[in-house]
Amino acid sequence: MAKGTEIFLLFPPWKLLRRFLLVTIILLLGTVYSGMTLLTQYFDTSPEWLLGILFSVGIMFCLINFKVSQGSFLCVNILKYYAVFLALICLPSFIILEGSSYHIATVTNIAFMLLSFYLIKGNKYQGLIKYQYNFFKAIKDARAAVQKEMAKGNKRKKK
Repeated sequence: MAKGTEIFLLFPPWKLLRRFLLVTIILLLGTVYSGMTLLTQYFDTSPEWLLGILFSVGIMFCLINFKVSQGSFLCVNILKYYAVFLALICLPSFIILEGSSYHIATVTNIAFMLLSFYLIKGNKYQGLIKYQYNFFKAIKDARAAVQKEMAKGNKRKKK
């Protein structure tokens, strides 16, 4: 094998994919908890608006996460700071909400959001993004090479 040639599999290595799936699940749960806290406790939103807003945010999260799975470093940074944003949303609930069960749930959510921030910055998650980026770049390069050769073949046929 030539130096610098990398073999890409259809799916990334499992050790990298596990970290991505863990972060996805944690952020989805954090989105629901932080969103519910924000919309029900801070703004007293009606159930229709609550479902609509959470559904919209969920769709946007899925789109950004999909771009992350294709190797977008910009979307990785968006998710990283989204996790911090979700943790910050919950901080005022210590003052507003009463009851130890709410405080335990809020502390747990904040801890998970900070954990997801840490995991996103980690080597395995960044390794997955780099792997996916290189994978899709290799596909684009191969497609461009095939199209270039096809164009050369079409020129020869016309002569």
